[in-house]
Amino acid sequence: MDPREVILARLLIVAGDVDTTLNPIRNESDPAAANLPAVILFDGEETARETDPRGRTALATPRLVDMTPEVQFRLKAKDEDVGTKLNLLRAKLIAAVLSDEQLLGFTANGQAIRYQGSMTATERGRSMEGGIGVAFTFTYAMRPGALVETVTA
Repeated sequence: MDPREVILARLLIVAGDVDTTLNPIRNESDPAAANLPAVILFDGEETARETDPRGRTALATPRLVDMTPEVQFRLKAKDEDVGTKLNLLRAKLIAAVLSDEQLLGFTANGQAIRYQGSMTATERGRSMEGGIGVAFTFTYAMRPGALVETVTA
């Protein structure tokens, strides 16, 4: 099983459980207004370590990988106190992700989840619209040779 996909699938569940009134979406950069309010998971980037093996042994040797997905909360335009609501969702998400036993179990040492930070996006139109993105880095062991089996299964 591809650990990247396992972590992302679980992260979407955890993020959706923060507020079950939000529509859980994956990799949708411009959701229709009908889908709001929403929690959106963006898969993010994956980075290998410089010390990873190269050459013939690269496919057979496990390596540590850092993946940094982003969870965004998007609220409807008519929500009042949008900033306060976004901060509360952020706080709940951080607590949920950093304490989720399944997510922790998928990491390299059972504790390799790091909160990276957040960025808000609020705009004034006819009413206040807002969103906040929250990023985490997950470090996990990837076994390149096993990934082929996952894709073809």
